[in-house]
Parts: sequence; structure tokens; C-alpha cells
Amino acid sequence: MKISVYVATTRGPVRIERITREAAPASQICVGRTTSVLPISPDYDSFVRQPSGVIERAFGPYEPGGFRLDVSADIGDGNSWQLPVYVAHALAKEGALAGVNDSPDIALWVTGTVGVDLQVAGVEFVEEKLSASRDALATLVDSGCRVTVVVPDSNRWEAGTDLVPDGVGILGVRNTSEVLQHVELGFRSLALDGPAAEPDELVPLSMESIYMPRWRLISMFVSMLVFAGIGTALIWALPEMAPGTIFRDCEVCPEMVVVPGGTFLMGSPPEELQREDYEGPVHKVELKPFAIARYEVTRSQFTSFVEESGIPADDSCFVRTGSGGRVDESKSWRDPGYAQGPNNPVVCVDWNMAKAYLAWLSRRTGLEYRLPSEAEWEYAARGGTQTPFHVGSTITSDQANFNGTKRYGDGAKGVYRMTTTPVGSFPENAFGLHDVHGNAWEWVEDCWNDNYRNAPRDGTAWLSGNCGRRVTRGGAWSSHPGNIRSANRTRFILEYRNYNFGFRVVRDLGP
Repeated sequence: MKISVYVATTRGPVRIERITREAAPASQICVGRTTSVLPISPDYDSFVRQPSGVIERAFGPYEPGGFRLDVSADIGDGNSWQLPVYVAHALAKEGALAGVNDSPDIALWVTGTVGVDLQVAGVEFVEEKLSASRDALATLVDSGCRVTVVVPDSNRWEAGTDLVPDGVGILGVRNTSEVLQHVELGFRSLALDGPAAEPDELVPLSMESIYMPRWRLISMFVSMLVFAGIGTALIWALPEMAPGTIFRDCEVCPEMVVVPGGTFLMGSPPEELQREDYEGPVHKVELKPFAIARYEVTRSQFTSFVEESGIPADDSCFVRTGSGGRVDESKSWRDPGYAQGPNNPVVCVDWNMAKAYLAWLSRRTGLEYRLPSEAEWEYAARGGTQTPFHVGSTITSDQANFNGTKRYGDGAKGVYRMTTTPVGSFPENAFGLHDVHGNAWEWVEDCWNDNYRNAPRDGTAWLSGNCGRRVTRGGAWSSHPGNIRSANRTRFILEYRNYNFGFRVVRDLGP
């Protein structure tokens, strides 16, 4: 399959004919495979090269030299060529970019700018560009080519159906990840109105994005086809993600890590110091692989949710005052009563608000985010250990953020910071998670039960029992060390907001 990419200009569409590597000291754009180098070439070279170049940041560093990008005509000035060039590089790396002598199966008409963070910004003259391209797009449709118009989401209202010929799909995007998010694990072949490709025809999976793990294929055009309703058969390959794979599904999404499947003993044995009866009986649980956030959800990430969703989240919060505590109407996640930065865990969040964040994140990415089950949380927190803490039989304030003036077993006393610390301030466990001991209590999905008798053995959440109270795990900056053990658990009503309560997220792998 061959896919052509057209740069939208006010003079009509300009086809990107090929992208090749050359020994030249800089990347350049040329017209029609001639020596005619366009004046915009220095901007293209900057768009390619690290440290700020988008192409090398997205697809990895290249060998010394430059790219030569051949186009069918001058693309003018400005920077609305960036998104089509980005798409063309993605396709060229997979061998799917249609050359000048190829008859493309699919055509993408693209305009938009791309920042170093892969945000897609709006551009000018979209209506003029579409008007200038209408006849050419109609010709492509008449030839049997499948055509999709791709514009920044802020320009979507300008790309009305009255400006494009019948049979042309329209896709508005806010960032490059939005056109990738429907592609979870890559694909081996895309069959249009026909059978799937034979094994020797399979497309190799090799590309990656700044927001995607190495196992994830950069297939912008597949999302566009799905959006436009093009294609009758989509065959997806599901290569297993290696444990430890780190990825993000969008620029404001939590950073996730793949946790291997396995079996572990959940709960604490009777001899564990400071354990409670409701932490038992110890029982075997078997889990399939899943992805969990490396860090607790941060204030910055929660701010994006509040600002985009418009959901009010500024109600009161329980705070400590001396030896007691009270609900303070003036406190909230914005001001929990102590100073926090954008990378500190968000607190003063109840279970319901955590679920609202997850619903927003799922809508934003098109993927299913959720709270971890209690079993998933403990399995991930232990990181393959059965000791009270993933660091061993005791813990110090050099290893986690808790009330270090209290000791656990023969552990040493340390400091009491009396505030959250930025996520990731302490070493990760064997599964790549930070702050599973202390910093902020973390809500999980499960209803409260007084013991583990009849608890699920497959890692799923226990959704019977006292569902008016949900489980929290991990302890907080104010906790004694016995309360930050891997097996420790407690419960609170769904509406309870506390100045040391936060959460982290989970996402299932595969469809």
C-alpha cells in the first residue's frame, strides 16, 4: 500500500514525492528532484535536527548528514508545512510514502504546525487552501484514491463539508498523539476491500514517538482512515510489550510503565510487625500484565483536567490543626494548607473526583483508564518482594516521604518533611514505580471488606462488601512507617477529601 501526502497551500496541493538521506551537511527541500533548493530549507533543517528538531525527537537521532525532501512545487513560506512533513517522515520510515511514479491508494491533504512537544497549532488561510485544492481532491477521489483532509482542531470549523468534494474525510487534531491514539499496538497489514496480507507482506513495526513506547507504530494514517470510515478490514498485530516499557498516551497524560503478569501472595503474615487482621489472610493472586502510572497524579496533570473539563473541584478539605483536625472550607487541591509545586502529587481529591479525572482522561485519549484494583496496587508496589516494604524489612526517610521521626523495627530515625515531595524524588522499585510508600495515600477501586476471605484471586477489583467506603493504599507524608507498608490498607467514604489523599492510574493492555 502506498500513501501520498500533500502540503496544503493557497495555490493548490503540493505533493511530497520522496524523502531520502544524503551526505549533505543540512537537510533541504527541493522541487521536482532538481537542484532547485527552496528558501524554506533552513527551517526544515531546524525542524529535523536535535536538540529542538521535531523529527529527530519523534523518530530518533539519525546518522550525520541530512534529508532531502522532494516536492512537486514550491510550498511557499510560513510553517504550515510542518504537520504534512511530519506525516511524510512517519510514512517514509515505514516505506509507505508514495513516490512520484506510484499510484497511491490513500491521499492525505494536511496543514498545521508542530511544536517540539508535538502539539499541533492552528494555521491561517485554511478555507483558501481548501478552495484551491478542491478540483485536485475531486480528481483523486474519481481515480479511486481514498482522501482525508487533516487540519488542526482549532481550524476544524473552517474545513466544512461544503469546501471538500464528496467522499473526502475530515479530521481535526490537537497534537500528533491524537492521530496515533487509536493505534494501540501497531498493525501488520491494512486490507482495503480485500483479504488480509500474507505473512511475507507484513509491514515491519519499527517506529516510535516521543510520547509512545518502542513497541508502538507511528501510523497516523490508520487513525485518519478509521475516522473517515475507510477500509473494511483492519488486521492488528499484538506484539507483547516488554515489562518495564514506559510510555505516555498524550502530552498531559501520566507516564505509564508495563508491569509483568505473575502470581504473588497478597496480604501480610501474622508475624509482620504492626500488621492488622484485615490485611489477611495471605492468599495467592494471579494477574495478567497491565500498565500503571509510575507516579501519583500530579497537580499539573490534575489542573489540565479541571481546566479542560470545567468540573468544579474546589470544595473543602480535611486538614490537621495541631493534634486534631477539621474540615476547612477554604482548603482544596489548589491549596491543601502547605506549599506544593506542579510536580507534587495532587491531594484533597476524593474517590469520586479521581473517577471524574479518569473519565476525562479516557475521553481525551480514547483509551480506558481506571483506578488500580487493590490487588494490582499491592502487586505493583511490592515489585516482586514479600517484605514489608519493597526496599526490605524496614525503611528510612532517605527512601520515602513519611514521618521519619518514627521508626519501623530496627530502622533508623530520620526527618519529617511535613509536606509532599515532587513525584519521583525517591528511588523506584523493581517494577519502575515511585512513591508507593508514603507521599500521598492512593485511592483504589475496591469496596471495603474486613478481611480477604472470598476476595478475587484474578487481580480484579472486589466490588462487593461495603461499597460506601473505598480502599486507600500506600500511606502519606504524615504517616508512621507501619502505615506505609505494602500490605497496609484502610478505607474512607467516597466523598472524603484529605490533605494527604491522592491517586495513581492504571490502563489495561491491548483491546
